[in-house]
Amino acid sequence: MSYIPPVLKILVIEDHLGDFILIEDYLNEIQSDVDIKRACTFEEAKTILKSDIELDAILLDLSLPDVDDREILVKDVVEFSNRCAVIVLTGFGDRDFGVKTLSLGISDYLLKDELNVSQLSKSIFYSIERKKSQKQLSESEKNYKALFNHSPMPMWVLDRNSLKFLSVNDAALELYQYTREEFMNFTVRDLWVNPEPKIEIFVQRKRHDFFGFSISHKKKDGEIMHLEIQSNPISFDGHEARVTLVNNVTARIKAEDQLARSDKRFKALVQEASDLVMILDFNGNFSHVSPSSDLVMGIPADQMLEMNFFDLIHREDINQVKKNILKLKNNKRIQIPSYRIKTSSNEWRWIETVFTNLIMDPAVNGLVANSRDVTEFVNQERKLMDSLQRYDIVAKATSDTISDYDVQKDILKFNEGIFTMFGYKIAEIKVGRAWWRERIHPEDRERLYKNTDEVYKFNKSTLQIEYRFRCADGSYRYVLDRSFLVKDSKGNPLRIIGSMQDITEIQNHIQTIEDHNERLKDIAWTQSHVVRAPLARIMGIIDLMQTHDDIVNQEELLKHILHSATELDGIIRKITNQTEQVTQNFPEC
Repeated sequence: MSYIPPVLKILVIEDHLGDFILIEDYLNEIQSDVDIKRACTFEEAKTILKSDIELDAILLDLSLPDVDDREILVKDVVEFSNRCAVIVLTGFGDRDFGVKTLSLGISDYLLKDELNVSQLSKSIFYSIERKKSQKQLSESEKNYKALFNHSPMPMWVLDRNSLKFLSVNDAALELYQYTREEFMNFTVRDLWVNPEPKIEIFVQRKRHDFFGFSISHKKKDGEIMHLEIQSNPISFDGHEARVTLVNNVTARIKAEDQLARSDKRFKALVQEASDLVMILDFNGNFSHVSPSSDLVMGIPADQMLEMNFFDLIHREDINQVKKNILKLKNNKRIQIPSYRIKTSSNEWRWIETVFTNLIMDPAVNGLVANSRDVTEFVNQERKLMDSLQRYDIVAKATSDTISDYDVQKDILKFNEGIFTMFGYKIAEIKVGRAWWRERIHPEDRERLYKNTDEVYKFNKSTLQIEYRFRCADGSYRYVLDRSFLVKDSKGNPLRIIGSMQDITEIQNHIQTIEDHNERLKDIAWTQSHVVRAPLARIMGIIDLMQTHDDIVNQEELLKHILHSATELDGIIRKITNQTEQVTQNFPEC
């Protein structure tokens, strides 16, 4: 639900007393506790705005006695507003300028001639909420820029059309050895070793899409680097831009080149290997270690041959590793879950190993271990779990229902919000997404499915939609569902993380306002049509009596007047009752 301050603090900049009194009455109808301050001139307003007073909104009349230029007036008020909501009040003659003020930082503009309580209430609270959202967005942008600038991975932002650098982070400066000023005068073409016409065509064809490719760049000192590029389209300071992540794979490329030049036996052994290849017996004694041991563990291959495999494994993991290796006596191949192994610097790295039993192969005569370093993956996975746990804690504090959907396995999980918000029990919840789909209101399903399909079709990352979700007791609650799509490096969907916020009270409040307006329309129609009939009869009879002195039966006319007056009194009573019902049924804002 939108935030409603306990005390609504409003500054009304209005020199016309009658208009101010009307606005003041409206504000008091909107909320019982309102702190209203008035300024008749811009100078008075500026004095108030420069003080330490906190305001929720400013209502600005464009016609002030001490300012002739309305545009300057608007700009100055926005400047002194301390980022609170500013709403312009204008007449029909200033309608066009009212629209223009929106580009000057105004939250909304209202026509005085059409002003009413409902319209003013909606504008004030929506403007306050919009300013709050803008502030949160500004904070998010600051956080994003901090993440960008301090990321250990080189990153930059390019103009999507010219490929000119718009921003680079510190890691990119360190990698390429250029200054920030030098980067800002470059396009990405200045980093290419050779002209890349194919990449030019590819980038232009994919200018609105995520893509990745491999390329060679040169540093400032002329050193050539082999890179893997991942680039995503964004909007940056009004530019169509791309944010690009650079992964320096030069060391990996060199290692692969070294492996390619090895002897035939080595080639045969490393066909299924990733980073590190070892041959050992069931006791952990090595007969062969690939040169990549130096890269992965910091231990040269000749030194590692003198060690025992089990001496390198973390004591908490060794029993599980030994148990798995013994399975090779009855199995040709096994994959051992990730375990820790010590490097030359006494650092523990997580590796994942596939063992193949080739003891019976005379060319090998041992257990072939193909291993790869998964330390970063394990660390990222742990960070992700920590983030999800923190997010779950936040969700508990905000009463949101958090969902985690594994797209590939069709497994949907919820946090405790599914119990507290919708009343379900654990036994009533199924793991598949079909369970969730069945509980969407039938009138909302087609719209929801269409929006969900567009996320996949247009490669979007987020979805925000309102719909009704069925509770355990069969009733429906309105929810605002914000979802984020987690993808793999190829853009394929992996998981959907969602947050379901209960907005039933907001929807009910909106419906109450609409019902209130309908009743007011009925009252207005009664006032303008039903009242006229008896009133017209009374006026006609009185006119007849005034213009004809010779009327004999005046008593009969007086009876007609009394009858019409009684009818008019009944109509007025009915209007009064309807008005009281509206007041009783409509909750205070």
